[in-house]
Amino acid sequence: MSTSLNALIAEIVALPVQYDGVTVPVVYEATQPDWLDHAQLPVRVIPAIDGVTLQRATIYTHARAPRAEWRITDLLLVRDVGMGRGVRDSAAALIAYIEDYVAALRLLWPQRGDVNVMSASGQITIINYGERRYEGVVMTLDIAHIVRSPST
Repeated sequence: MSTSLNALIAEIVALPVQYDGVTVPVVYEATQPDWLDHAQLPVRVIPAIDGVTLQRATIYTHARAPRAEWRITDLLLVRDVGMGRGVRDSAAALIAYIEDYVAALRLLWPQRGDVNVMSASGQITIINYGERRYEGVVMTLDIAHIVRSPST
């Protein structure tokens, strides 16, 4: 069974990741254009334009399925820069968020042969998004999956 990229992203969006004891809502695609006006912080954002990149595609012979390797960026926006004493003020909660994200990701595709998380990394940083700057985390996921063969 193959999985489409949209289905993979939908499963990542549904990850029940917590920041400071609360599951963080996610905005992606249709909810994104006006999210800034309505979103309560903290919020996860998978940028519709630059949040998903094809890293490599491997085309095999007819006996093996083609494989795509994607890099997916998932942002956690916690608060506007200047609303506290800096990232250091929330570092423990941000580290716990990264650990919770990795734990949730590990449980996402444990028995499937068509999806493989090749790597996941988290960086605590200041994120420029829209016209604002936020304290938060950039999670970068490298995921490989078997692409459905085109019908002939």
